[in-house]
Amino acid sequence: MKTLAVDYKMNLCFTEAVTDHYFVLRCIPTARGCQTVTSRSLEVTPQVPLFTYRDTFGNFVYRGQCYAPHTEFAFRVNAQVLVHNAEGSREPCQPFYKYNTPLTFCNDSMKNFLLASVKGTAFEGGVENRKFDRTEMRDFASFLCSLVNKRIVYTSGSTTVKTTAAEAFSMQKGVCQDYAHLFVSLAREAGLAARYVCGMSIGEGATHAWAEFFVPDEDYMTYDGQTIQGTWFGLDPTRNKFVDDTYVILSVGRDFTDCQVDRGVFCGSVGQKQTVLVKTSEIDMPQNFGEFSGHSVSSMADLAGQQ
Repeated sequence: MKTLAVDYKMNLCFTEAVTDHYFVLRCIPTARGCQTVTSRSLEVTPQVPLFTYRDTFGNFVYRGQCYAPHTEFAFRVNAQVLVHNAEGSREPCQPFYKYNTPLTFCNDSMKNFLLASVKGTAFEGGVENRKFDRTEMRDFASFLCSLVNKRIVYTSGSTTVKTTAAEAFSMQKGVCQDYAHLFVSLAREAGLAARYVCGMSIGEGATHAWAEFFVPDEDYMTYDGQTIQGTWFGLDPTRNKFVDDTYVILSVGRDFTDCQVDRGVFCGSVGQKQTVLVKTSEIDMPQNFGEFSGHSVSSMADLAGQQ
């Protein structure tokens, strides 16, 4: 168990003034079964009213609009988070985490690769039947993590946010997002529920992506149309390891599109340059600290639903 301090700064500069800027942010750590947020703050420039809600995946979402002309847009997040990832995250699983998306679509080449990789192993029957006993899921997920790690060579700039798992699989190169997408794709094809995670970790100067797989409380339950109780466990296929207490979650979802830290549209035909600086470090906390119950956000207009 560790307490991590997060300092996340994003600055977007435009070559000329833009107007009618609508933006959506998923940049604040959210309390989950594996992490407790002890403090957090968000500052946005220009200062405009911000509205927040929790999305379908439980992530904090902030949205706002800046109508006035501006040449710069920026936000800064400061947070302290108590993490205990080894225990997993006690959260229910929604049915959609069993099904692949356009970004995680599993094609025939990937299916054949998965079947060939498990042939003669203890996981062959589980993959063929798309059904694992809950006691087998952790070992299979670890096996799959190693498989993905060996399949892709980390290559900066080789892919974009629109690159699919199938494309990264074919190229055999990519970045953390591609490792996560490929793991999620193959896990779902094998019958496991899996989700994409966006966050950060000690030693990274930017956001990072990994994946989580779900272990239900009972040996086998159908996911069709039901919310299942159980535990999510994190795996980082980029580093071929289980997620430890150096990781902080910002958001989770079916794939990258559900977890995008910042996105927006504006009026203006201009050039733009983005600068991101992320610092995550371990800090010491007093023994009698409590769960964070407040929220500091500049120009916040609506805090409904945050607690």
